This record gives sequence, C-alpha cells and structure tokens, in this order.
Amino acid sequence: MKPFRRNAGPPAGSSPPIGESPLLDVDRLTVRFGGLVAVSELDLDVPAGSIVSLIGPNGAGKTTAFNTISGIYSPTSGSVRFQGRRLEQSFTTGTFWSAMGVGLLTGLLFAAAAVDVDRLWLAVVKRGMITNEPFSLAGAASRLRGYFRAELAIDQMAGKWRVVSADGSDVLAIRRDLDEASALRNAFQAEVTARRAGPGTVPDTSDLADAVEPTSEAAALPRIREEVLDRLAAGKQRIRRRGWLGLFAGWVLGTAGTLAVWQRGRRSPHVVARAGISRTFQNIRLFSNMTVLENVLVGLDRTIPGGVTAMLFKTPANRRAEATARGRGLDALDFVGLAGSANRIAGQLPYGDQRRLEIARALATGATLILLDEPAAGMNPSETGELATLIERIRQRGVTVLLIEHHMSVVMRISDRVAVLDHGVKIAEGTPAEVKRDERVIEAYLGGES
Repeated sequence: MKPFRRNAGPPAGSSPPIGESPLLDVDRLTVRFGGLVAVSELDLDVPAGSIVSLIGPNGAGKTTAFNTISGIYSPTSGSVRFQGRRLEQSFTTGTFWSAMGVGLLTGLLFAAAAVDVDRLWLAVVKRGMITNEPFSLAGAASRLRGYFRAELAIDQMAGKWRVVSADGSDVLAIRRDLDEASALRNAFQAEVTARRAGPGTVPDTSDLADAVEPTSEAAALPRIREEVLDRLAAGKQRIRRRGWLGLFAGWVLGTAGTLAVWQRGRRSPHVVARAGISRTFQNIRLFSNMTVLENVLVGLDRTIPGGVTAMLFKTPANRRAEATARGRGLDALDFVGLAGSANRIAGQLPYGDQRRLEIARALATGATLILLDEPAAGMNPSETGELATLIERIRQRGVTVLLIEHHMSVVMRISDRVAVLDHGVKIAEGTPAEVKRDERVIEAYLGGES
C-alpha cells in the first residue's frame, strides 16, 4: 500500500494518466434486504487516476453500493474486484492452523467439562492441599494422571481420612489414621486393578504397573458390594471415553465456528482498508472529543506494529512507528489545509473543516482509491468550490476518487465519468456532458435541466 506523501505525484495543475484497466471493477452487483432490492446488477468501472461520480435521487442505492464496496455490507450476488483481485481475505495455511488451534483449545475446555471440572479440580489441586503437599507441577500432573486412570485416592473430612474413588463420588472406608487409610487405599486399588485385568480381559499395563500386593490389612477390608467394585473397575474407561468425546466434539465445533466467523468477516471493512480503499461517510463520523491530529492517527493505528504490548512497553519499533504515523498525519492535515488546527478539539471545528478532516484521515491511510460520500453536503457555495479544488488535487496526488454528490456544479466540473442510479438500477453512464443530455437522467434526477 502506497503511503501518503506530501510531495508525491505529478506537478500541481496536471493530472495522472487514466489507466486502461479498471482499478475498481464492480460486476453485476446486487444487494437485497429481504424483499427490497437496493442495488440491482450494477456494473461500474473506475479506472486508475480518474474521478468517477455516482449520482441519483435520494434512495437510489448510492450509499448502499458504497457500503458494499467498503465491506460494510455483503453483496447478495455479483463481485467487487480491486486491482484485479476480489475484495476478500484469502484462505491461507495460517488461517487453517489458527482455526485448528482455536478448535484444540475449545476441545480441551469441552473435555474438562465432560469429565466434570469441579471433580477434576478436587482431584488435581484440592486433594494436594488437604494432605499438606506443597504444590508442584509434577505433583499436579501425577494427580491428573491418576484421575484419568480412575485411581482411588485419599481425602479428609471432619478430621478423618477417607478412601474415595477418583472423582470423590464413592467413599470406601473412613479411618482416623492416615497410614491406615493409605494401606486400605492400596488394598482396594489392588482389587480394582485385578478386576480390570481379570479372566477374559486384556491386561492394561498402566494398571498392572501400579498394582500392589495385598497387605495384611486386606484380611480386615470392609465388605464392599460387588457392584461398587465393578463400577470402580469400569471408571477408567468411562472417564477416558467422556474426555476423548469432549475433546473431539469441542475440536470440531471450535474449528467449524472459527472458520464460519472467518467466512463472515473475509470482506470486512478492515480487509478492504488494507487492500487500499478508504472512505468518508455521508454523516460526519469524527471523535469529537479528540484532537484533529488524533482523529487522523486513528486511521493509521494499523500501521503501528506490536499491538497493545508494544504500546505499553514503548518498544523502539513502536516509538519509530508512532513518529512516522504522526508525520504522515501532519502531512495529510497540511494537504487539506488544517495543519494549523492539529491540536484543536475536532468537535470545535467549523462544519466545512470537519468534512476536510474526514478526507485527511482517509488520505493518511495511504489509500489508492478513496470513496467520498456526499462530501459537499451542508456546505455553502464558497466551501463547495474549495472542496472541488481539493478533490482535483487529490487526483493529482495519484489517488483515484469515486464520488457520491448531489451538487451538480461539483460533479460536472471534476468528473471524468458519471454513472446514474435510479431505484437501484444504473440508467446512464458517460462523460458529464453525455449524462447531462440523457433524457432518462433529466426525467429521473435533473428535473428537466439541460
């Protein structure tokens, strides 16, 4: 993207040659809102180095066309190409891996929910606190592994030690002495492991590795119902199945959701702005409590690398980029004649100067094409003439202009070509002189003027 330079472009008073191939190519663009067709099969070419005006009565679909070109609306059908390429973000390997990463994170969250977050927290963190173990990543990892393997555990309640299932839902024994509870836990674990690797089953080496020989305490084991032991033996498979299912479901949903969001935003305004198109709006959109220069710098924020982190720590690259952006902002203000008002509050500027400030902000982005939506609205004849001169100077700087305007004196003076919309349909296109003589234009818009 070409940066805005105060001394760039051809000498004053001359215009750059108009390119043969269109810089902007709007092909059969249609925009519908429910049953309302706001724009119908609009064809419009904007050659590089030209000033093209889009005119028509109120409600003709001009601003809708602008909003679609600039990415605010998505076209119902048709295409918009800029410099020969569609105005949309390309799908790259980075997009794919970003979606997969978000999907994996979502899958981990789903897996945690599937195996019960509260019980997982109890098993991995709280049990270590109960037994007065100092927290360590190795200890937490060991308890996490034990949870997913459905190993029996020990916790404390009311001053007594309890032998419990991994998720705490089954209490197998209660003892006053920790050593006695530990011995019982080992004996119970041996019975559970034996059931997992019993006759007719394939032994699980991860269970057998932790299996312990029943101690003398085994003879004193409390009687436990068979169905409890069976449930504990099956607990490992149940927890793992739920975890893997949650991981898979979350991964699929997270990846699909990320790609859906990307698809909806692939023609968003920031994508269009990065391509080299900037715009102003029919209604002034300034930050009225910020200074004039700060309003321009808002349009240059994306040129400053590093994001919030670099801004907070004021890295050298961030300081250099901010200084460069400030210089570009002052250049743009000087170009539109507002350099002396850089430190004024934007809301205190006269109406005409606020219009010029919006143009300065759009130019400072370094755009190749600028869309001006009724920039002369509300201006007096003197200000309108100055605006026409400013637009001509913008073209002399090498910036192509697509203009919506109701002031025919401005349109006829500066336009290379004029397209006319009526009820969303283009009814005429040509040079200002040709359009002015067109009977359909006279009937629909010019009110009989010739």
